[in-house]
Amino acid sequence: MVSMCMMINMIANADQSPTRVLFINPGYATESFWYDVDEYTNAAATALDIDLTIRHADRNHFVVRQILAATLSKPNHPDYIILVNEKLAAKKLLPILKRYPIYIQFILNDVDEQTKTALYQDPHWQQYLLPSIIPNNHAIGYAIAQAMVQASDNAPGEAIMISGDLTTPASVQREAGGKRFFIDHSDITLHQVVHGQWDESISYEQMGTLLQRYPDVRYVWTANDHMAFGAIKAAKEAGKTPGDDIFFATVNTSKKVLSLREQGDISALGGGHFTAAGLALSHIYAHDNGWDIPKRCKEQLFRLIKPNSLFFSQLRKQAWHEIPFLKMAQQTENYCAFTSTPMDN
Repeated sequence: MVSMCMMINMIANADQSPTRVLFINPGYATESFWYDVDEYTNAAATALDIDLTIRHADRNHFVVRQILAATLSKPNHPDYIILVNEKLAAKKLLPILKRYPIYIQFILNDVDEQTKTALYQDPHWQQYLLPSIIPNNHAIGYAIAQAMVQASDNAPGEAIMISGDLTTPASVQREAGGKRFFIDHSDITLHQVVHGQWDESISYEQMGTLLQRYPDVRYVWTANDHMAFGAIKAAKEAGKTPGDDIFFATVNTSKKVLSLREQGDISALGGGHFTAAGLALSHIYAHDNGWDIPKRCKEQLFRLIKPNSLFFSQLRKQAWHEIPFLKMAQQTENYCAFTSTPMDN
């Protein structure tokens, strides 16, 4: 009966125009992580016949408001908008969006629980605010720190952290996870946490200063791949050998970081959360067809990435057109990872 209902819905919607979705990407189109987000999301939109528009805010949360204002000023509005609560921009965006019958879905960075509880007291948001798709940043922050130290045979030593920014929820939670690992391991001294703003050049400068301050540092935790690139460059210029006398951990799945992980310059790598917007489209497709969508994903978007694993080879291949997005939409309670194929770590 469920299959028959799904078929009836598909036939009923066949003559309708495609669902219109706006995704406001807070990053740069050329940035490795956000480029991967775009590619995966476009593949999902094609498979699900969704009319997807992606606009980039270039790491400027004021531009997000400008994009939103320009969109809402036009006569034809999107049916759904996917947002990332970068720099806590949601509190100023939601009052604007409340005037319109547009479904909103947050990914990657959610609004805080207190705000969300208040929102769900409002009949408008009870209808138009969809469940968010948020990876566990605290868990991956801890996991990459742990894997990095394990790669050094659990040797004691000194550590530093190059985090993202001070306000974005993903950054705050990822940093907290890394700190928690070092707090739990008293044989490792965490000297300092700095914020590289997700930028390679800033991280490079910071790492150079930190190495002068802590010349014997053994562990370097970074919140994303670009900051890891800058830190590794500075370490090599200081005569350090990554994977030997200094160890690096980071997050993301760019081609460059995968190569560095494979050759050992990166000792611990986490990733997979670039799939969040594509998963959002699967949930939107299900919602648009009147199917149930989960309140929370059962699986984690993040996982550790190891060379010679299935996950590693799939990331290298990037054949996102092979992902069963329609099946994921039909069974959203079971599909919260980016493929139906079980992945090893």
